Amino acid sequence: MGIPLLAAILLFIAIRALLHGEPLPSFMISIEAIGFVVVILSGTWFLIRGVAEHRKSEERYRQMASHIQEIFWMIDAESKKAIEVNEAYETITGRSRRSLIENPLSYEEVIHPEDRPHVLAKRDEATQTGNFDERFRIILPNGAVRWVRVHGVSVSNAAGKIWRLVGTAQDITEQKHAEDQVIKNLEIAEAARAEADALRKATLSLTQDLHMDSVMEALLRSLEELVPYTSARVIVPEGGPHLLALGEREVPEQPNALPKYRPGRPLTLIADECPFLKRVLEEQNSVLLPDTSREKDWQTFTGHSQLRSWLSVPLKASDEYLGFLSIGHTEPNRYTQDHLRRAELLAIPAAAAIQNARLYSTADMYGSELQTPG
Repeated sequence: MGIPLLAAILLFIAIRALLHGEPLPSFMISIEAIGFVVVILSGTWFLIRGVAEHRKSEERYRQMASHIQEIFWMIDAESKKAIEVNEAYETITGRSRRSLIENPLSYEEVIHPEDRPHVLAKRDEATQTGNFDERFRIILPNGAVRWVRVHGVSVSNAAGKIWRLVGTAQDITEQKHAEDQVIKNLEIAEAARAEADALRKATLSLTQDLHMDSVMEALLRSLEELVPYTSARVIVPEGGPHLLALGEREVPEQPNALPKYRPGRPLTLIADECPFLKRVLEEQNSVLLPDTSREKDWQTFTGHSQLRSWLSVPLKASDEYLGFLSIGHTEPNRYTQDHLRRAELLAIPAAAAIQNARLYSTADMYGSELQTPG
């Protein structure tokens, strides 16, 4: 800094002397010439150094941007066209940076069609508010779907108007899958809790009243909380090929529906007239029919032909086969193995309640006979 400053002072003295018509010594002219050259060289050196530093800075930025796994992006606030993205754009979207240069709005096509209207509306809003923070899906050229989180802020010009939007885009697919799994696990836990609560209430209600009509009412209403149905029956054998519906309930209930427990006029079935029913009785196992239209001899099942989905679980208490639960729905493919599992869990206390109700009925009749005068 000293030599250029000295040269500047000497130059000032020389100009002042020339303006006053004073001659300059030759040594001063030489010094001025040298000083001028020094100034030029110094300026050139600073310029070259500045350019070199700028290039180094750009190179460091390129190296950093090429190794960062987040997309750095910049778009024009007015035209919405992309101005700059780093190499991570290619890694995350599966599309080349050149494609974005050739078509600066092609990034819009990367956004999943179902998310695109919302995302683009938020982008347009960001050109006014200056803030953008969204999570959405993108589609890769091979059809794969990924999740990204895009965060952006505004850059204003000298007049205070939003001029650019700049920000980052991060692939959060694994994070989103983990979040979804947590939600799923919570739903499973909640469903298990609700199921356990329903079974506990069902078991309690089945033991509150030992009259058979009360047991049937409690059983069929509790069943609806665990397995949605259109029609449900408790079918028990009555000796030989004959069976009867000890209890039944339809949903929705009809205003003039028959009583749920009908000991005087039950729905009677004859196994010999329905090969399907006969097979259920012989095997005494749980059955799940997603679509009854595919089941041979289903139409011969009296009182059940209108049902399209059906499942059945045996009722056993103390190794005694008491009958089975018949649960059906008018919609096909309504039931799953999970519904069957729930029905099997309910069948355990249900069978015990039916057995106790029968014992109670027998004891009640025996007591009545003892009280009858001989």
